[in-house]
Amino acid sequence: MAQQAQLGALRRELVQLRGELVAARTGETRPPGETQAPRELESPQAAGVQAPPVWRRGKRGSEWSSRERDQRQQHRKRSVLHLAPSHRSTNNEGDMTEIWWQPFLQQGRALDVTGPDVTVKQTGLYLVYSQVLFHDPTFTMGQVLWRASAGGPGQILLRCVQSMPREPEQAYNSCYSGGVFQLQRGDQLSLRVPRANASLDLSPHGTFLGLVRL
Repeated sequence: MAQQAQLGALRRELVQLRGELVAARTGETRPPGETQAPRELESPQAAGVQAPPVWRRGKRGSEWSSRERDQRQQHRKRSVLHLAPSHRSTNNEGDMTEIWWQPFLQQGRALDVTGPDVTVKQTGLYLVYSQVLFHDPTFTMGQVLWRASAGGPGQILLRCVQSMPREPEQAYNSCYSGGVFQLQRGDQLSLRVPRANASLDLSPHGTFLGLVRL
């Protein structure tokens, strides 16, 4: 019983002090001993007490953060490799001309080139395009984009055939092809002309190979 009485006295003193504090902030004066009922349902702002600042991320800040995150993710995904020819050679079997490449534009880490082969280092969807400018009076010329998969059979991804003029001085024609493919890590792509010692234009604007990860 004594403890309850002490608690009751402390509660009354607390109510009185709270009333005096509110009166002092609102400019009100009260006779000694007169108290104000506690405003338990009022917010600190309504009672004249300033609430401590709460830091919140604004809408604009959230939009910028989301945009930057999307750009970073897109940058990580987007890899580009555009190749220009360095030279050509005939394969060991003697039935195809292989084109050796050098980077003309490279971004990202999903693709790499060594000699005539492009190696896929990250699985994903890729836009693949190629063009060969022929300077050869042979009746028809063409290109084949070959895909060699680790542990699986090879596959032709793109094929293009063009007829050629008979006159050597006019025997120019280009062959372009492109498409979107699901490539796996470890795949190797090479562009081949199914003819030995094919005569090609090795300028970067005439013959090229490119891949873009989507």
